[in-house]
Order: sequence, then structure tokens, then C-alpha cells
Amino acid sequence: MFTVGKRVPGSVVSVLLSVLMFILVCFFIIMMLTSVSNALLILNNAEITELLENTEFAYYFVTQLNSLPFNDYTIVLSDIEDFLKLETVSDEIGRVLNNYVSAINRNDLDYHLTTRNMLGIIQNLEMEVNRMFGLYMTTEEQILLARTLDDVLDFRGMTVSGILYDVGIGIMVPRLLLSPYSPWIAITLMALTMSLILLIKIKTIPDAFLLSGIPIALSGFLFLLTGLIFGPFQEILTGSLRTLSRLIGIIMDQVIRYGIIFTAIGAALIVAYLVFKKKNKALNNRKVSRRRY
Repeated sequence: MFTVGKRVPGSVVSVLLSVLMFILVCFFIIMMLTSVSNALLILNNAEITELLENTEFAYYFVTQLNSLPFNDYTIVLSDIEDFLKLETVSDEIGRVLNNYVSAINRNDLDYHLTTRNMLGIIQNLEMEVNRMFGLYMTTEEQILLARTLDDVLDFRGMTVSGILYDVGIGIMVPRLLLSPYSPWIAITLMALTMSLILLIKIKTIPDAFLLSGIPIALSGFLFLLTGLIFGPFQEILTGSLRTLSRLIGIIMDQVIRYGIIFTAIGAALIVAYLVFKKKNKALNNRKVSRRRY
């Protein structure tokens, strides 16, 4: 009776640690999906022209750029898409996104991109603008372009608080997901959880592999299944909905990728459990056979 009583708490703690491992892996995958690098990957693979064409915003944006007095090049939306996907431009967009992430982490709700920031970006991309659009701007013309972009995009309306309000979430969720420390905290907690499971199952190490492998595989399979379910929907939709679905499809591709990775890790741990169990069983059978003889 005493032995059973001693084992039950250990079993309960093991199950709770397995549940914690499942939650931590899911949280880690979500953080990877919301990272700046993943956002840039989505942007570089998105069909921006199809997403924005025939919209009032796209028409106003292109019209304003073509109305610049120093611009002799007729800009179309596909030109803007090609420009945004240049490596150096993606790097500048990444810096802007990182500045917003930093503002969220320091609780600067009034932070927003400014005309001066945009002027700095334009000057950094002067060579790319020259090559792409044949524009050789003076400093005054660069300032005019920065102000035009401010007029179109409304930088003052793109504050951290304004964006969060439009999305409909508070600051705590993005601060948690976008913090540069959160992935490392999650990894540390996963390693600590794995260590505790190993400590509890120190006499039966293969069981620790099973208790760790199942939640990791389940969390990975959950994301894999989500991607496989929602991914094919883009083939059903048409028109503007189909264009939007392509963007969702890009996101789902990333969900599937992380799902496969963690399903494979969990499966490897489960296979290790089965291999060790099989070896232990064979070893025990040999010991029993020797005792008989």
C-alpha cells in the first residue's frame, strides 16, 4: 500500500510536466510564427499586387507617386512589389519592424515611424531607387518623397497603441510573443521540464523519453494538422478571397513546417523509448534464462 501511494504522486507530477511540455512547445512555435524574420518571409512570398490591386489605397498610392514633379517613370503596383522584395529593402523593413517590437517591449505606446525616419530609409536605399525607377533625387526631392509617403501611409496614425487597437488586443500579448527573451525562456523551461521528467524517472529512463516525446509530438501534430486543414482552402476560393487566401497559405506553410519539425522530434523520442524498452526486455529475458539454468 505504501509503495502504491509513493508512486501515484510521481505519476501525477509526470503527467503535469508532460502537459507543461505540450504548452511550452505550442508557445514556442507561436513565437516563431510571430517573429520579425517570419513576417519578412511572408512579405517576400506574398502576392502584393494581387492583394492590393483594384483597391482605393493602391490607386491613391500609385497616383501620388506618379504625381511627384521629379518622377518621369510611370510606376505601377507590380514595380512597388518588386522593390519591396529586394534584399536591401527587406532589411530596412526588418529594422522598422524591430523598432516597433522594441517600442512594445519598453511600453512606448506612442511610438510611430516618422517622416525623418522615412527620409533616412530613402537615403539608405538611394542606389536601389536609382536602379529600379531611374530616380536621381536631390535632398529636397527625397524630403518631398518622404512627406508624400507620410501623407499616403499616415505615420502618426501608425502608433503602437493605434495598431494594437485596430487589431483588438492589449499590449501584454504582443510583448510576450515579440520579446527577444521569450524564445530563450521557453527553451530553458522546456529543458528544465525535460530534466525534471528525467529526474522523476531516473530508474526508468525510457519512460522519460515517452513522457517527453508524446507532448512534443502532439503539439507538432496539432500545428501540422492545422496547416493541412486550412492550407487547401485557398484552392477553393476565387477572386479577391483567393488572393487573400494565398497570404493565409504562406502562413500555413510555415505552420506545417514547424509542425513537421516538432512531430519528428517527438516521434524520435518515442522511437528511442521503444528501442530502449525492447533492449531492456531482451536483457531481462536473458537474466531469467540464466537463472533457470
